[in-house]
Amino acid sequence: MPSRIFYPSRFSYGLDLRFILLAVVFMSSAGWVGAQEDNLLRLDDVRSGELLFRSDTPDAFRPATQLSTDVTIDVSGMVAHVSVVQTFENTGTDWAEAVYVFPLPEDAAVNSLKMRVGERIIEGEIQEREAAKATYETAKAAGQHTSLVEQERPNMFTTSVANIAPGESVEIAIAYLETLHYEGGQFSLRFPMAITPRYSPGQPLLGETPVLESSQLKVAYEPAASGWAVATTEVPDAPRISPPYRRPDEKLHNPVTLRATIDAGFPLKKLESTYHEVEAVPTEPNSVKLVGPVPAERDFELVWTPDVGAQPGAAVFTETLDGEPYALIMLMPPSVVSKAPALPRDVTLIIDTSGSMEGMSIGQARKSLLLALERLRPTDRFNIIEFNDTARQLFTSSQAANPRYLDQAKRYVRRLSAGGGTEMASALDLAFATHAPEGYLRQIVFVTDGSVGNEAALFNLIERGLGNGRLFTVGIGAAPNSYFMRKAAEFGRGTYTYIGDVAEVGEKMTALFAKLESPVLTGLNLDLPPGAEAYPATVPDLYAGEPVVVSLKLQDANAELKLQGVVGEQNWTRDLSLQGANSEGVGNLWARAKIESLHDEEIRGGDVEVLRDRIVQVALRHSLVTAYTSLVAVDKTPARPANESLNNEDIPQNLPLGGDFDAIFGAQTVGYPNTATSAPMNLLISLLTFALVLLLLARRSALGLLVRAQRLKRVRL
Repeated sequence: MPSRIFYPSRFSYGLDLRFILLAVVFMSSAGWVGAQEDNLLRLDDVRSGELLFRSDTPDAFRPATQLSTDVTIDVSGMVAHVSVVQTFENTGTDWAEAVYVFPLPEDAAVNSLKMRVGERIIEGEIQEREAAKATYETAKAAGQHTSLVEQERPNMFTTSVANIAPGESVEIAIAYLETLHYEGGQFSLRFPMAITPRYSPGQPLLGETPVLESSQLKVAYEPAASGWAVATTEVPDAPRISPPYRRPDEKLHNPVTLRATIDAGFPLKKLESTYHEVEAVPTEPNSVKLVGPVPAERDFELVWTPDVGAQPGAAVFTETLDGEPYALIMLMPPSVVSKAPALPRDVTLIIDTSGSMEGMSIGQARKSLLLALERLRPTDRFNIIEFNDTARQLFTSSQAANPRYLDQAKRYVRRLSAGGGTEMASALDLAFATHAPEGYLRQIVFVTDGSVGNEAALFNLIERGLGNGRLFTVGIGAAPNSYFMRKAAEFGRGTYTYIGDVAEVGEKMTALFAKLESPVLTGLNLDLPPGAEAYPATVPDLYAGEPVVVSLKLQDANAELKLQGVVGEQNWTRDLSLQGANSEGVGNLWARAKIESLHDEEIRGGDVEVLRDRIVQVALRHSLVTAYTSLVAVDKTPARPANESLNNEDIPQNLPLGGDFDAIFGAQTVGYPNTATSAPMNLLISLLTFALVLLLLARRSALGLLVRAQRLKRVRL
């Protein structure tokens, strides 16, 4: 019996054709059906990096809250007064809560919060962190406009804004104070605009998930087992310091405008921006502004130089708060050159080759190390350590800085590439395991972007393991972790150098090695007047061209201060009157310095509960945001109706300029591809699909005719 043969009937052909044609039409139109409703967007029409939230319509998304920032900097003497106004605009159709993680200078004294909704201005108040969070959550649940500013790290803060109505804008104004930096005859200040992603070492905590998984963010990344955004045994708060990041593209994200006015108290020879284009403000002397809004992707630095003969030898600023006098002093040490012979050095060069260094940063780092090798003297010894997931050293022990080993080291440095995690502790352990030979000065130069979340543990490691050596940090990239860089150098009794552009490598590294080779002002001691409290309590070693900057709280405003030390083989003493020009904010800067000193005691193993209470006491009195206190503002008038839902939005960061997204987070990302498929491409795909369907139908028709002919042939037989 012949096998039964099936062939399509005329009805089935028509059904298949109609079905496939409908499928093709659906394929070509899917993605925009319904996307025209309620301000929804089709995914393929969105540029890479746009912040969107899922809608109820399949494959359609709605725009979310947009952020812009306006910065005003007013410098008076040694103090900068900075206002940061963040405008959150809800461009969607649902009520929104926006959360934005942003950087500030690591020594910023954040002391003010104002929330503007329409014509209403609501002043924030300082509360203990848990209480402020509870106040915010209660107001959020009640539908009230509310905002919360929290400190995640001394240089990283979070602004949360709840109950932003569709189409509404809410302004959050934050004010802070900071002390200027003075070195080598120049004043400078830096306003950070971007955050280099923080790597968190340690084992993932069981049951913990990245904060991004609970968000509806379309732009995100999958951080599992990669050291990003996952709470770990060493960094349990990693999700708090891990905002989402956009892939770099051409669109202006988180635009920033900035204006700065300098009232230095002396004529200026030069006023310039290091990394951004600025223009003078015609109506205000010594005032500049950014040329157009710029994306928040690299730090802003402003530098000014006193006119000839106006270089300060000393400066004193005072303020009286609640009847208590405070003072801020800057005192230049003498420029005495020691005639004692320079000691030979044992230098370890540590270079970060982790994923966050890929792109512009690794090029700067390689050039920095090559210049460092050039500065070594024949009497010196050296070694190189590189690290990412693990640490590796070039030589098993330090070698003489002769042509043979230097040439080998230069070839090694030129081949370095970036990728992987940021396991700094392994590199430091390797460096500390080596001890300098007798008669050698031990120096460690650490080149990195500081993109870690376990700063406190590393500071503790540095202080315990460094011994009698000195650690000098070199910050690389558009937005290094300046808190880690500065404090690591402080715990390492060295200095911090920031290199923001490859063009600066020669000048900055030459200046650094001039410091390493210059005599040090050591054995510094502050002879305080009775009842005075000064920070830093112990003045660190100083290098040529660096001033002493001290914040004091006094009992007698007419007291005098004596500073003593040794330059080379010479004793040095300086007396200074503490009467000076009145400057608003000096008291808060002293409080900020005291809080930092108390946190240092925590790192060194002090009683955490006792120190926490002392920090809270100072912070509440001076209205400062700290790790244990926050600013919260609540508009008492309910805004969101009880029947309206609230969508949470984590506003993503721009990746710092020159960073490589895939090198940091890996290629497995949950977000937009580097390029979006355009509408013409969709049409082409649809036409090709339709042509393929017709070809298949024609093939099936031919097959059916052949089968029918064979059947008729068998019937005749």
